[in-house]
Amino acid sequence: MKNSKQLYFDMPDKTALGIEDYIITESNSFAFDLISRMIRGEINQGVISGPSFSGKTHLSKILIKNIGSNESLYIDRDYKKIIEKVGSSNLIVIENIDKVLEDKSEEDLFHIINFTKENDKKLLMTSCKSISNIEFKLEDLKSRLNAILEAKIMQPDDELMKLVLIKIFNDKQLLINPNVINFLKSRLERSYKSINDFIEKIDKFSLEKGKKITIALINDLIK
Repeated sequence: MKNSKQLYFDMPDKTALGIEDYIITESNSFAFDLISRMIRGEINQGVISGPSFSGKTHLSKILIKNIGSNESLYIDRDYKKIIEKVGSSNLIVIENIDKVLEDKSEEDLFHIINFTKENDKKLLMTSCKSISNIEFKLEDLKSRLNAILEAKIMQPDDELMKLVLIKIFNDKQLLINPNVINFLKSRLERSYKSINDFIEKIDKFSLEKGKKITIALINDLIK
């Protein structure tokens, strides 16, 4: 019996991360406003919290592009490296500070927050958890973070779910019929991770089968 799977080339995504590519609805407008205020110089410190795949990194990239990549330091949880380079950067972006306990870096993060504030530098932090839901051991760090403006990204509403589906398919350079988008919107779990995970699966499945992504193909995958 022949294997029905076809050979295929896994083409890289061309994820659009410009300010014009960011989709704004009620679910994430506060986070976009926070970034806009940092760009305008109205605030220097901020936290964006929200689920995985909700666009926190996209917003970070928008801020970096507007401040200038040569003046920015973008780090995911490597606090020692941040401390080494924080003095020469005007913008510091730290991803996933909800892992600070796991990283045993509360003192380092506390130092970075104080240093950037005292030296008038911009600091953006992202987290998959709301600050109030992170169990800090260092009370001074908790106090500092509670004093910083936090913008929460909620799970997608109907409008955002549809637009996120379209954007991810576009990033993968896939042309999808609108009826497929509506079909998925009404059936997928309302979360950014579920959307991303399913699109990865259906993209791979369509390549293996050598077929376009249609409702029929989706039903073949999920049956």
